[in-house]
Amino acid sequence: NKDKVERFISHKDLGDITLQMLKKMNFKKFEITEKSTTNLADAKSESLNFSKNPDGWLLLTGNTGVGKTHLAAAIASERISSFKPVYFGFLPSVLERLRNFNDGEPNNFFNFLIQHPFLIIDDLGSQTNTIWAEEKIYQLIVSRHNNLLPTVITTRASNVKEDLAFSPQINEAITSRLTDIKNVNEINIKSKDFRS
Repeated sequence: NKDKVERFISHKDLGDITLQMLKKMNFKKFEITEKSTTNLADAKSESLNFSKNPDGWLLLTGNTGVGKTHLAAAIASERISSFKPVYFGFLPSVLERLRNFNDGEPNNFFNFLIQHPFLIIDDLGSQTNTIWAEEKIYQLIVSRHNNLLPTVITTRASNVKEDLAFSPQINEAITSRLTDIKNVNEINIKSKDFRS
């Protein structure tokens, strides 16, 4: 099965996910030590459930070092081990890749992202905001939300409406979709920075 997974990985464009990440950042390795003061157990079980039964969107918010990327990578790992489609993109890398499409058809990768059956965007808000970057993020979020395609987004913005800094006209459209309680399950992870 391990060989099959490695073959699957080598033949698919899975984005920024690597074998090393899959080995290190999966649900088995997501340890919960401080049970009483955190909601890590809930975040873990919601993420695992979403990886198997994606319905709407999953938004993981919280400070740096609480495990958002680990959970997002664990969702990707779970889907890969079941040979289900997934694309994991670290937002600055996604934007870089979009910007560097020089083959005359820059829309191919963008359409791939918009239409992908299961997209994970890691670290929304970490990008350098240019008018172009904001427009691409806006188009991606609006298109996927309109089509209700399963999407996982991580962000350090604990309060999405206040902490994400986009230009005003775009900000409202993005935050309205990220805070859509009917279709977006937001988990604000409360824990200490595990790296410190």
